[in-house]
Amino acid sequence: MSPNGLPPLWIDGMAFGARVLRGGDDPWDTPGELGLFLRELASLLALDIVDIDIGAGIAAFARAQGIERTDSAGIEDLLSDAGLRTRLKRGIETATGALGARPLALALPGPGALAQALMDQGEIDEDVLDDLAMALADLLRALVVPAIGVLRFTEADPRALEFFEPLTNIARHYEMTSVLVMPGAADEATGFDRIYGSAAAADGRILAPAFWEGGDVALAGDTPVFTEVPVSLVPETVLAKLRVLSESAS
Repeated sequence: MSPNGLPPLWIDGMAFGARVLRGGDDPWDTPGELGLFLRELASLLALDIVDIDIGAGIAAFARAQGIERTDSAGIEDLLSDAGLRTRLKRGIETATGALGARPLALALPGPGALAQALMDQGEIDEDVLDDLAMALADLLRALVVPAIGVLRFTEADPRALEFFEPLTNIARHYEMTSVLVMPGAADEATGFDRIYGSAAAADGRILAPAFWEGGDVALAGDTPVFTEVPVSLVPETVLAKLRVLSESAS
């Protein structure tokens, strides 16, 4: 682990684990069992840090409510829904109970990623991104617990970067480490303890899909790496690839 508590290799295995360990069932459909799922996943993939995927929890709740597409006000209503917050808190409670002393992170979509998941692209503007950043910050304040030391945000819309201050302020206020994962341009990102991406501001690398597809990918041991395990791979292939990554990060 680095001085800020972040591992050299960060593995997001949520979707892969749901297929392999739960036959494709979404673990957030039964938040009372989320902790057991994450403990099994952490053991399978030898995770140095475990994500509690709040974005997946939001998506599961929206699906249960029959929400596929909505507007900005609809997303704000969703994030403030007492039922959603109860579900998310229950999942966090079971995760912190099941994972003991393992480092934990809350993984959330940024305002742009959240908007893209639930809105039509043409309806997303700066006002929407500002409103959703504030709504996410309000949700986050309700979810933070002492056992969780890291906030990881995934973003897709460069316009959203100027609206992250309410979210990074929460990390600072609660003395949590803040991380941004952004495949595209993130040169305007500020306030994060680590940025994974391809921009000049990035100090961590998002692993190229070619690694998982069997191609040659140069791995620098001194550069932090973030990777999402492809859903379709068989466990034997994943474990073999992760051994290569672990050796390069050591």
